[in-house]
Amino acid sequence: MRFHAALFLKRMKYSVFLLLFFGLPTLVGCSSSQQAQTKVQRKPLEKQQREYKTPTNYEPRDRGYDPKTGKMITYDHKPRVEILDQKAGKYAFKWIGYDGKEKTAIFQRGDAIDVIVIAAASKTSDGRYIYKYEAQNLPSSGTSLAGLALQNFASDVKPITPGGFAGQMSNQIVQFKDGHWIRFGNSFFGKAFEPGEQLSVELASSSPPGLVECRAHGGESNLEGAGEEMPSVLENLLPGYAEWPKGYTIGPVESLKALSLEQRIKYVLDRLPQLRMLGWMTDEAVARYQVHLKRNDLESVLNELDRDVKSEQISTEVRAIIQAIK
Repeated sequence: MRFHAALFLKRMKYSVFLLLFFGLPTLVGCSSSQQAQTKVQRKPLEKQQREYKTPTNYEPRDRGYDPKTGKMITYDHKPRVEILDQKAGKYAFKWIGYDGKEKTAIFQRGDAIDVIVIAAASKTSDGRYIYKYEAQNLPSSGTSLAGLALQNFASDVKPITPGGFAGQMSNQIVQFKDGHWIRFGNSFFGKAFEPGEQLSVELASSSPPGLVECRAHGGESNLEGAGEEMPSVLENLLPGYAEWPKGYTIGPVESLKALSLEQRIKYVLDRLPQLRMLGWMTDEAVARYQVHLKRNDLESVLNELDRDVKSEQISTEVRAIIQAIK
């Protein structure tokens, strides 16, 4: 009986040893995972999954009318797509031209970039808001960052960063139909931004910050031509602006001026879940701010903003939106 008891205790000690030895990395891993979720973590702009493949179904191409018969002459133009650089998003669009020779146009997709946009806003003594944006072209990108487009819902937004021309995007383009969009591109910066680099721009407006959209694009936007019009079956593969990675940031929203204090608080409360999903707030911060704002206790929230930014409980975007309540 004593022998069995001793053997049992020995096996128990061995089991505890195994648990501590092999279970420790698992416990440490869980702790690290939980720690990562307790801090702000902005997400890169979203990209859609797109493929560029050789068309399998297409119509023969018209070459012109036969002068003798008056009938249209058609031919197989053999359209195809070849990958030149997968990471950089470069493709060769090839076909047989009207002259019977092979033609090639080089296309670079605009979403071969991983971009994080960081924004902050501050109010000046004359009542204006200064918006500062930083777009980071992450080292994982396959090409350069060529431009940034920012949405706003105000009538007096102006770029204030020294540079060249910042263009207004047409609201006839479906991706830019809502609000107003200002695009900063190569003509503004005079350069593109390679992986690991970042661009910075500033806007000024009398309107306070709200949640708006943003888009970015990379690489060369122009096709390197082949001396003739590309076949429609290949043109239809080009995504246009729909390809640009998109996400959210803060920007001038004129309608917020007319809201009462209670309405501004409700504006923030309604968006807290989305701000958390964007990685701009931790779960703990969302819960705490919900309690304060539902009680209309704006003073407690305002007193916590700077501390929470410093401890990475909230982002600079959240601070700007909430500061504009008062």
